[in-house]
Amino acid sequence: MHSNHDKELQAQVQALIDKTNGLKDYGIKAKVQNGEVHLMGLVDTLRERRQLHELVSRVPGIRSIENGVTISTDGQINDGEVTAEVYEELENSGINLKNIGAESIGGTVYLRGRSDSQEEIQNAIEAATRARGVRDVISQVSFSTGFRDVDDITLKELFHSQVNNDREDPDFKDGLFE
Repeated sequence: MHSNHDKELQAQVQALIDKTNGLKDYGIKAKVQNGEVHLMGLVDTLRERRQLHELVSRVPGIRSIENGVTISTDGQINDGEVTAEVYEELENSGINLKNIGAESIGGTVYLRGRSDSQEEIQNAIEAATRARGVRDVISQVSFSTGFRDVDDITLKELFHSQVNNDREDPDFKDGLFE
């Protein structure tokens, strides 16, 4: 009984993948065993890998998905190139680069900074998934209402905030760290 059901699910999943723009040209293969879908193949971006998982998860009758699809790096792409591509995607998405920055370590992109907009943070995460070579995105962007852009802070305010931070550090005494 499982065999026929698995065959039907596999045909359904494969047909869905094969007709979906943006995924059909990759030659992704799906195998179904006991209601568990095993996906295999290559895509260019983390976004496409996530899109595939989301698409397949909508098929009724699937118990679980093992997404074995890997992200192609078109040869040897290093973290500097990944970071540059992420910055390009952030900029193309209208993200304020004064608020949110990125760094890639081993294909994992860390978004850092502050934003007063949850929408901007989500857009930054989504933009980073579109860059080639990104295997995962971790947001370390803090959400703070009412924060001011660095350009709006006066030199005097910046100096005083740094002095106050130094005074609050327990290892800081008389202008020296111990």
